[in-house]
Amino acid sequence: MADQIIKDIRLVEFSSGLFDDLSVSDSLIPKNAVRHAVNVMFNRPRGDVTQRAGTTVLGDQAGAGGNDILGLYNFRSSTASYNKLICSTGTVLRYLNGTTWTDTVTGLTTSLKTRFITYLDSFAFLNGTDQPQSWTGTGAWTTTGGALDIANFPKAKFAVILNGRVLCAGVSATPNRILESSQPSTGAISWTSGNRYVDIQPQDGAGSLTGVASNGRIAVIFKERAMYRYDGSSLIFITGVGTTCHDSIVTDDEGVMYFFGQGSGNVGFYATTGGYPKKISRAVQKWVEAIDPTFYDKINGYTDGESIFWDIGSVTINGKVYTNAELVYNFSDQTWEVNSYADRFMIQTQYITSTGTVTRVAGDTDGYVQTMDSGTTDNGTPISWECEFAPFSFTGLERSKVINEVCTIAKNIQGTNVYAKEDNKIWKTIGGMKKPYERFKNLNLKFHQLSMKIAGINSNAPFQFMGFVFPEIIDKGVTDDYV
Repeated sequence: MADQIIKDIRLVEFSSGLFDDLSVSDSLIPKNAVRHAVNVMFNRPRGDVTQRAGTTVLGDQAGAGGNDILGLYNFRSSTASYNKLICSTGTVLRYLNGTTWTDTVTGLTTSLKTRFITYLDSFAFLNGTDQPQSWTGTGAWTTTGGALDIANFPKAKFAVILNGRVLCAGVSATPNRILESSQPSTGAISWTSGNRYVDIQPQDGAGSLTGVASNGRIAVIFKERAMYRYDGSSLIFITGVGTTCHDSIVTDDEGVMYFFGQGSGNVGFYATTGGYPKKISRAVQKWVEAIDPTFYDKINGYTDGESIFWDIGSVTINGKVYTNAELVYNFSDQTWEVNSYADRFMIQTQYITSTGTVTRVAGDTDGYVQTMDSGTTDNGTPISWECEFAPFSFTGLERSKVINEVCTIAKNIQGTNVYAKEDNKIWKTIGGMKKPYERFKNLNLKFHQLSMKIAGINSNAPFQFMGFVFPEIIDKGVTDDYV
């Protein structure tokens, strides 16, 4: 049978994002998806493969001597008169004063994860050990009285607002109890009058309370192996899919999303609106199962209203270590991305700058707070990236093909290298892209199924890859060649 010639095949749209090889087979992976990718995005603009931006240090060293940043919070008063970015490091709380981090609370118990809550135009810090203090953003910190009745405020690890009350959890003496303040009266709450508590099934075998989320009307209460819904009067058990870490819980208009780690089958990221949760991380199951179980209680998340960013620590995929990895879920497109950073980030939060710019900031293990998605390097380290596309068979998988030419389309090429893999052979270097429309000739690629990959290291403006064009594919029919 004569060879069949197929002309002008284009692969120029990748909006389905990442599907790893544990989540879906080669036969089912969407053709506009990629099989493996690190430090690239698929939604800016949607459909292209674009390198992520970098990170830049904000201010001087917030953690003196390199202390970890264990808490980070942006307080803004209701009139925005006071805008404070606060971090917890070592035994102190510091705030960003221009470009200098300045002590504002000292003498705390060292190296405790610190969280914050704002209510009634005051905010308080919580670390589960030290007595909380509150601040309005000006003057001295309050240690007694104030809008939050701070002297009686529980020594909790986390807190939320529900139906006008402050709910606290994570008190060491009562690990299964939610403590509730009074309703506010004359601009203040009380922890000694009108307050109450509810015990969350102390004998359910699901562990102690690990986190709480609230949309203002209902609270979703987590144990390591359980999730409950609470509306201020009734408590309902939902499922055994809980969370190991309060900081993994992210709340936005889409509901509550969080991490659950309990065995290879169920470990993953889940979403709930108060009912039974749905697993949303199937597309990146290989990455999820690679998370070190000792890191489960350190996973932290943040949302910018379009995407959720979860720090998952360093993971090993196909024998390669990806340091300081981050899983990104774009909930409008329901797609996933993976990033790997030069620095290890402990906590993330929103920071609205003095000019009104909304940014994402994160605290690292070297004592710095960094602005994410800023600059072209990771705090001076060039960004290494790679993207392996879904395997292509073009015609039937049983048919042998030959390709002699591949064209690539891109903007800001930035040292992009192109690779090909014939069936299950090793990756073959095709060449480096030198111009936006590059032609690679005389390739003699022989395969049943072809995989393509691009990769590079860049410290300049991010590249933008728009796709492949295969001018001519020679279909040689069903043969035993190239196996």
